[in-house]
Formats: sequence, structure tokens, C-alpha cells
Amino acid sequence: MKRLAGRPVARRAPLDTFGVSNHNPPVLESFAAGAVALALRIFGLGIERPYVKALGVARDSIAATTVYFGFGVIFLLPVAIIQFAANPAIFDGAEKWLGAALISGVIYTIAFHAYVYGMSIGEVSFLSPLYASMFVFLYAMDVTIGEANLAPVPVAGILAVALGIIFISAAPGVKPVELLNPLFFLKKPGAAGMLVYSFGLALGRMVDKSAADIAPPVMYALIDNLPCVIFGIVFLALRGRLVKIPLLAKERTGVAIIGAFAGMYAYVFMLVALRHFNPSVIEPVSQLSVFIAIWLGGRMFGERVKARYLPAALVVAGAAMVTWG
Repeated sequence: MKRLAGRPVARRAPLDTFGVSNHNPPVLESFAAGAVALALRIFGLGIERPYVKALGVARDSIAATTVYFGFGVIFLLPVAIIQFAANPAIFDGAEKWLGAALISGVIYTIAFHAYVYGMSIGEVSFLSPLYASMFVFLYAMDVTIGEANLAPVPVAGILAVALGIIFISAAPGVKPVELLNPLFFLKKPGAAGMLVYSFGLALGRMVDKSAADIAPPVMYALIDNLPCVIFGIVFLALRGRLVKIPLLAKERTGVAIIGAFAGMYAYVFMLVALRHFNPSVIEPVSQLSVFIAIWLGGRMFGERVKARYLPAALVVAGAAMVTWG
């Protein structure tokens, strides 16, 4: 038995990186595969955020989200087909994880549309560290359902995340009393969208962890992301704005390809890493991507990022305390 985020689950023989084989790798090989997957996840997440902003800025956010996840599905589909052709048994036991994929897909549909909208109107270097609020939501959920107890280290981590967010909201001319007002923070462009995204991710991760050990990663990610694309197509079609999808895809093809590829496979590599490490390791380490995103925010959009590295480090440290505590 292996503990996964506080819940004992049966551990089956792991699949390889793309979910084809079922043999048990040696411990060292397992660690190496997990470490590579985690490193690729960090790199992918760091690239994804600024490119999501570049795709959606000054454009319809529903269309941008649909294009982004549409490209992602396109990138995943050939791999899924190749896997199925090589091993038709890959869908054996699908009834055990298909429901989880569809449920989390609906949750992520709401979360991702809020995310793309938030990134399109806010600063990458400000919004990226807010992703860490997901761990506060996760911890609160675990406490609520009895999988975790209030403890000093996680509570200190929550305070560190809050303090980091306060510092990252600071700007010349802003009074300290304003920084302590939650409404001041929520009025920042994109902040509310990023918080909805973080809460949705936390809820989705609660579902994902129930299927991480039994679902083929690419197949799961493909089914998980389809509802977001379907919703965007239907929504825009009903409003007579369906043409915005191909127009945006044509206008910003390169941006959409880079962002979608980075984001989709960052998620796939998280599912792969879950076969080798606990979420308490994966999620805090993944937060290193924040520093890549902040740097790219400065390079791509001219954001003033120097004052945001230290608060971001405080947020990342707080997220680690919440998770490890």
C-alpha cells in the first residue's frame, strides 16, 4: 500500500512514461523517471503561463481558452492513438477512472476559463505565484474531510503564502493598510480569476489522485481536457461568435502551439510523476516554475519583476510547508 496525499490506495505495477508497459522498474530507474517527469513539468509550467497571456491578451478569453485546449487535445490525440494501436488493452479497467476524468474535466473547464481570462488581463509575474493558493485550498479540503488535522507547520505555511501575496501586491504609493485589505488584492487585474483557477485545481486534484495509479496518463489527460474545448465551441456557437476560434488560431498560431504543448504535457508529466512520488513532493517542487514564469513575464511583456522574486520565494516556501506539514 502507498499513501497518496493522506489517503491509502492500492499500488499497481506502474506504466512506463507514456502508459504502455506494466513492468516494475528498479527503484533507481523509477526515481530517475519521476525526476525527469518532474523537471519537464517545471519547465512546461514556467513556459505555459506567459504564452497563455500572449494568446489571450486583447482577445475573447473564451476563444483563447478553446484554442489553447484545442491545440492541446490535438497534441495528445496522436500519442493516444499510437498507444492504443500498440496496446489495445490500455483501456482495460477504464470504468475505474473514466468517471474521475469526466468529473475533473467539468471542474477544470470552469477553472481554465477563469485562468485564461485572468492571465489575459493581469501580469504574469503577479498572477503566477498566486497558483500556490491551491495548496491552501487543498489543505482546507483535507482538514474538512478528515484526511488532515490542523498543525503548526501547515498553518505557518498558510501565513507565509498570505504574507508573500501581500508583498507581491505592493507597489509605489500603496499604503500598508491597503495591502491588508483583501478587496485591494481582489481588485488587481486577473486576481479573482487566478483564485477561481486555484480553487478549481485543488478540487480537480482531489479527483485526479483517485485515478492517478490506474489511468494511462495521456488517455486520462485527453479525456480530462475535452470538456473545456466542447464547452467553448458550444458557447461561442450559441452566441454567433464561433468564427473567433479559427481567426485567433490563425492569428496567433505559434503562441498557441508553444503554450498548449507546454501546458498539456506539463499535466501529463504530473500524472507520470505521481507514479513515482507523492503529491507532497511533486506539487511544491513544481512551484519552481513560478520563477521561470516571472522571468519570462519581464522578458516578454516588460513587467517590473525584480521586486517580485522574493515574495514569490516566500509563497513557494509557504506552499511547501502546507504540503509537507
